[in-house]
Amino acid sequence: MHHRFWLFRLLLLWLLTQTACAGFPSSTAPTTLSERVVLRLWHAWPATEARVLQTLVDTFNQAHPEWQVVLQTRPAVSLPSDLVTAVGEGGGPHLVIIQSHTLGVLVENGVLRSLDDMLAGSELNSLLPTAVGAASVSVDGRPMLFGVPITFDTLALYYNRANILQPPSSIEELLLTARALTDRERDPPVWGLAYNLALDRTIGYLYAFGGRVFDEQGTVVLGSSGREGAERWLTWLSQLYRDELLLATLDGVLVDRALQAREAIMTIDWAHAQAEYRAIWNDQLGVTLLPVVSTEDRVPQPYVQADVIAINARLNNPAEQAAAQAFIRFMIDVDSQRMLLMAGRQPTQLALSLNDTDLADSVQLAAARAFRLQAQRGLPMPTDRITNELVWNTLADMQLSAVRGLITPEQAVTLADEILRSRITPP
Repeated sequence: MHHRFWLFRLLLLWLLTQTACAGFPSSTAPTTLSERVVLRLWHAWPATEARVLQTLVDTFNQAHPEWQVVLQTRPAVSLPSDLVTAVGEGGGPHLVIIQSHTLGVLVENGVLRSLDDMLAGSELNSLLPTAVGAASVSVDGRPMLFGVPITFDTLALYYNRANILQPPSSIEELLLTARALTDRERDPPVWGLAYNLALDRTIGYLYAFGGRVFDEQGTVVLGSSGREGAERWLTWLSQLYRDELLLATLDGVLVDRALQAREAIMTIDWAHAQAEYRAIWNDQLGVTLLPVVSTEDRVPQPYVQADVIAINARLNNPAEQAAAQAFIRFMIDVDSQRMLLMAGRQPTQLALSLNDTDLADSVQLAAARAFRLQAQRGLPMPTDRITNELVWNTLADMQLSAVRGLITPEQAVTLADEILRSRITPP
């Protein structure tokens, strides 16, 4: 019995020695598990980008052994609702990477913490302004920051440089070039322009034609001061839709099929689709600004969406807040932003100059410059529920009815204006 007692003590001493020897690198001060702050981070990025995100998290964790960020993947479709449920039950992640347009609903549900005190003004000013705008939510009439944008997304003109040496700078040039390149006699036909006329890809031209939905005070002006431009925009889309030398359609599948089969030479699409067009046109991929409406001397203003880091509203622990703040600053650092660029994401950090030393891939680098310039001319994508649900659906119905010729552009604008005025209380 006495022998077994001493054997147990020797075994315990050996285990304690092994545990002590398995400590932290000699270059850092020891940190016990009980002292380490662990933050869970939810995201819904696809596998390729998620691997880069994991690399960034690993780099942060290695540099800060006192903090540990743990990634957890969630389905993109259910991420916002999962977050509302989890936080409502007193749990959820400490941090979340989410698309900016969902912020309004999350703020309404009391899920997110304001980040107005998280970054200095100089830090915010170093980020793309439209992306910062897309991360803001109006609370009691005052814009408040509820997410820090780490990447952005917007529209641009994609084209095959094997067929087009000088991309068109105006919509008049765009249509002339597209019609000249179209060959409907071939089997299958070749289209100079394949354009999905969905609202998210065309609404930037509503503003280029002088149309407006609201004025600076938030009052509906679609049917008054914004009417003429809105009607011209709808008329233009209707003409594209009926042009037999263009593949301009409301059927996005038809457009995608023609592009994938290399039967189209130009298109307008979001930055997140860049990898798909690179696979189609390889090193001949060209990306440039959306063509302007030269007769009006107006530039299109597409929406700018952002992927933002947001913080759980229940995160009140000072140590956890300090860790979250450090991670956010790490993610907008130039080196981290360069890694996101290399993964095909568009960085928000303007201090990343996008010069030749930032990326060896000249095609991808040229595209990044075009996306940044276009985003600087764009508009922050709205975050509030009213715009994302009522306004968006009303405008989509207006556009669909006019483009298909179910009603005239004038009737479509009148109907949409009446719906918005009856449902939205003037501020």
